[in-house]
Amino acid sequence: MKNNKIKANTLIKRKKLKQILKTSGIKRINKRAINFIENLINRNLINAVQSAKQNMEIHGRKTLRTIDIKEAFRLKNKEENFEI
Repeated sequence: MKNNKIKANTLIKRKKLKQILKTSGIKRINKRAINFIENLINRNLINAVQSAKQNMEIHGRKTLRTIDIKEAFRLKNKEENFEI
């Protein structure tokens, strides 16, 4: 029960995450699997924000724009294609 009370990701509530998984066809969900998904979302979000921040600083701006975020995800997808 202790693992269930720890929330790593506050952006997506566990109830909503379970609902998304069930609508995609998953009937039962293990607590460890939910924790793993939350941690994965959290890590990807942190990496995306750091990359967008670097892009913003390169262009000499103090305001984060959607262009920076799109560029960060584009570069991340490009790097993943090279790894395969």
